[in-house]
Amino acid sequence: MQKDLVIYDGSNFYHGAKRLDKNIHLTSYGYRKLAEKITATKNCNIEYCVGEVRQEKDNPKSKRMYSAQQSLFYNLEKQGVIVKKGYMLKSDGKYHEKGVDVRIAVDILRGALKNEYRMCFVISSDTDLIPAILDARAQKKEVVYVGFDGFVSHALKANCSKTFILNKNIITDCVK
Repeated sequence: MQKDLVIYDGSNFYHGAKRLDKNIHLTSYGYRKLAEKITATKNCNIEYCVGEVRQEKDNPKSKRMYSAQQSLFYNLEKQGVIVKKGYMLKSDGKYHEKGVDVRIAVDILRGALKNEYRMCFVISSDTDLIPAILDARAQKKEVVYVGFDGFVSHALKANCSKTFILNKNIITDCVK
């Protein structure tokens, strides 16, 4: 039996979950439990895509962020979640995630073309994913948009097969 694919856009998930519950701690979160709740099955592959934090010399904040992200990666891997990393680009003193949206789009489309999943659940509100979603749907794959209560992308909702909205109760029910 084909498995479902759940793709977390790490940054998108972090900000959406924090909007619903600012006190939630996501480093040790139950990502597999949430994926199984969304898909209504234990038969799923799970990916977590995020820009990788690098340690900077003489920058204690980067060292704390790096350490927290390494704890997150360890927790994800213990749950059988595949971590896919982009990178962080610094410009004008600010960091921007790079390569993550492309990684997600490639996995949506490649999985559809190679018939690697039954349904794909995309936990992201990034409309840059729409072309890959439409191409996957053209391959007769169901792509489910997983959004956040109070912050729904109407464009993703209109272009995906189905929509699943995460609310505070669902998010907090998966705290480890």
